[in-house]
Amino acid sequence: MFRYTTVLMLLFTCIFHSILATETYKYPVDVCFMVADLKYSAKQGVKICEIQQGSLSVFNGDAFRDPVDGSIYKNFLHALSLYNQNGWVVADYIADKNLVSALASSPLWQTPKDMIALLSDSSFTYRAKQPVKEINDLSSYQGFLYQSWSYLSAIFDFEDRFSGMVVVDKSSFPFWGDKYKMTQLFADDEVLSTFKPKWGSYKKIYSKELAEKVAEDLQCDTFVIKPRGECLGNGVIITSRQNLDDVLFYIITKSGQLADSQDPAYVVWKQDPFDSFIVEEFVISDPIAVPHLGNKIYQPTMRMAFLLVYHQHCHHVHFLGGYWKTPSLSIEEEGDFMQKNKDICEPPYYCAVDPKTMESVENDLLIALPLLHSKMLRFCSDSEGDFTPLNRNKFQFILEERKNYSPPRH
Repeated sequence: MFRYTTVLMLLFTCIFHSILATETYKYPVDVCFMVADLKYSAKQGVKICEIQQGSLSVFNGDAFRDPVDGSIYKNFLHALSLYNQNGWVVADYIADKNLVSALASSPLWQTPKDMIALLSDSSFTYRAKQPVKEINDLSSYQGFLYQSWSYLSAIFDFEDRFSGMVVVDKSSFPFWGDKYKMTQLFADDEVLSTFKPKWGSYKKIYSKELAEKVAEDLQCDTFVIKPRGECLGNGVIITSRQNLDDVLFYIITKSGQLADSQDPAYVVWKQDPFDSFIVEEFVISDPIAVPHLGNKIYQPTMRMAFLLVYHQHCHHVHFLGGYWKTPSLSIEEEGDFMQKNKDICEPPYYCAVDPKTMESVENDLLIALPLLHSKMLRFCSDSEGDFTPLNRNKFQFILEERKNYSPPRH
């Protein structure tokens, strides 16, 4: 069943909702398609390991979910259609093409093959600049524009040029390609911080005392080390206290006994451009048995897809679907720690989430996600339009419009 939930379920959330209604953001409306990778146990609840844009994700595990719940792709289209049925999607750099196909299945969505085709469409450019009668109402806009920030960031005046459109993911743009900035939003909030594993950011300056400092900061025995700019699990290393110094020495100096490793988790660090990295405490989910893998017991991570919506001064959360991801080895099988604890995001290592667990996860996220979205919007309001914390483009360009277009007569 397609799940739609507004932020009115819990007393805390109701109070939070009413406060948000009086707050003014730079963006009068906002829609973000996001994905969270999280751990869940009955004892500790939800711990969010990562949040990133849905356009960077591939949802291979969707095929392992209960068909009754509907696919993540169709649920995405359905959720958007609750607010505005029109849209344009540019497929380049959207990782999962099934997402594009779902949007293209609607006759009210247009699918230009690339950015040039989109901006060559005089009908689109005309509609994109039409005045909006009610700026706080998503239905008052011409439609949604869904495309990668890699393209939009190169257009100097994209906010003015597309003022009649709702640019999907816009409030997430300042956090594009940098895990630190998104993670920092959790640290700056007393409530949000409870949904995140203990973590720290460390400069790439090696010392023999660094491992001891990390262990003292995080107060744990197992650590997850992450590069700031990677996705899809690239560069994520899970290590014990005993091996922490060796791993830190390698990722900082690019030398040592791990320098010859061909494991992709280690190779990525040789080209890592950042001057710092993230270390988190390693947290676990309650183990699960996977029926199609012989009921072997795995240590899973849940991937949850959702839509964050700010509409008519209210925050809404649409849960589009979630599933478990598992490592390649079960808990009982022989292998190293990473093989039994780091998911590989490949079939058949996925599993459906039981309804009771899903309900518990959604209830926790109903507290965390509206808070997070509010902080994203506030960050955009305070940053005065600086959308390039990590601008990998070497240039920006200004587009020149054709002036002779007239709207079609009906």
